[in-house]
Amino acid sequence: MKRRDFLKNVGMITGAGAVSLTIGGIPMKAFAKPFMNIQAANGKILVLIQLKGGIDGLNTVIPLDQYSIYSANRPNIKLADTQVIKLTNATALHPALLQFQTLFNEGKLSLIQNVGYTNPNRSHFRATDIWLSASDSTQYLYDGWVARYLLKTFPTFPNTPPLHPMGIQLNSVPSGIFDSDKGGVAIGFNDPNAFYTLVSGMTADTDPPPATIAGDELKFLKEIAALSMQYAGVIKEKADKGNPTSNYPTSRLGPQLKIVADLILGGLETPVYLTQLDGFDTHSNQLTAHQTLLQNLADSVIAFQRDIEKAGLADKVVIMTFSEFGRRVKENASEGTDHGTAIPMFVIGKNVQGGIIGANANLTSLDNNNDIKFIYDYRQLYASVLKDHFGMTTAEAKDILLKDFTTLPILKPTTEIQDYDTVPTEFSLAQNYPNPFNPSTTISYQLSAFSNVTLKVFDVLGNEIATLVNQTQHAGKYQIMFDASRLASGTYIYTLISRVWLY
Repeated sequence: MKRRDFLKNVGMITGAGAVSLTIGGIPMKAFAKPFMNIQAANGKILVLIQLKGGIDGLNTVIPLDQYSIYSANRPNIKLADTQVIKLTNATALHPALLQFQTLFNEGKLSLIQNVGYTNPNRSHFRATDIWLSASDSTQYLYDGWVARYLLKTFPTFPNTPPLHPMGIQLNSVPSGIFDSDKGGVAIGFNDPNAFYTLVSGMTADTDPPPATIAGDELKFLKEIAALSMQYAGVIKEKADKGNPTSNYPTSRLGPQLKIVADLILGGLETPVYLTQLDGFDTHSNQLTAHQTLLQNLADSVIAFQRDIEKAGLADKVVIMTFSEFGRRVKENASEGTDHGTAIPMFVIGKNVQGGIIGANANLTSLDNNNDIKFIYDYRQLYASVLKDHFGMTTAEAKDILLKDFTTLPILKPTTEIQDYDTVPTEFSLAQNYPNPFNPSTTISYQLSAFSNVTLKVFDVLGNEIATLVNQTQHAGKYQIMFDASRLASGTYIYTLISRVWLY
């Protein structure tokens, strides 16, 4: 794989009494291969936390504005309004989620209320399949939405696999989220060193398989086995380099997120990690079980977030929680809750918008089963991650989710990508508009291939003033606003540098 700098356009910012830009470069023809031949992810990382069993949303996010109704439905398992953690006068968190309040106050946590889908399923197995595959409740898909994303990003897998694993699951039991028509696209293990020890003494089977259907399957299994051996070394190498220093819980989710932090800090370029916190099927003794689970969740997440921040990588990583369903509004006879519908979801990271999306569940307007009505389709969150975090276009997100879903204001996209019918044929940096301006202007550029992009502003002495873009982006047209309100009037220079991978 070769990396080549292929574009460097320079613009001039001049003015008196206002700041203005003039462009001095000429767009250059791209000599890169098209997007579908890329061999790298875009530098962003998604860490998924699966809350297995069905999280009880009403005891996770407490509707203070309907507290009397909430209490009447849950006389034995209600949380006292004096012990919950207030986010607003209307909405509070379970007291075990104190660290989530910290992240919320820092603007690093978005709470999305009442997430679900039409005609919800209450079977653990079927509901989980729906969430992992991004399907309708009546639709049966046999590949995972993350797998579809990864195969679009790494289209030559498994014939030409990437240097680092596409996905990692902190569990040896494969998840359907990574299933594809090309087999599983993730490596699963509980410990990097144990995984390395397991495969380090093995050798790849190079005997040719028979020319039959079974032989084709055997060939694929051999390829995956060989790939696992290859990845064992790089996983161990990166784990040895990483050094997370936060205080993680020693059980459940904590060790998993510590491993993820270890690998990210060590330089592993895997774009998607799946972690799991089991035990949310709280049919009985919910108060005790829920306290333990949510405490572990919050303490594990804050430790991970602090490690990522200390390493200067927080702008690359987003955490998202999900579960197969919520719980019933009314408690059962065993001081627990039974299978329900809509759930709250948390999205955490430096680049989240922060805040609460959606009102509390309306406890006076339930569905025909006396369950909470969903407001937001869960695939809207997937679409938001695909577009605003991974930088995909609407068309690409539709290919992955199989339908168009509107995004939610969860994440802060670094740039605004404009959808296009065809891939641009040129790399170019356009004249800003307006010019001159005071205090802000828009800079536009386009990419004809998947590229690592930096857009910076300098003064005439060469001092760097601002970095407007520093990420890998898909082919497309982009706009970003430059705010010069804190700068003195004068002359400035902006540069766009884009690097593409050729192989």
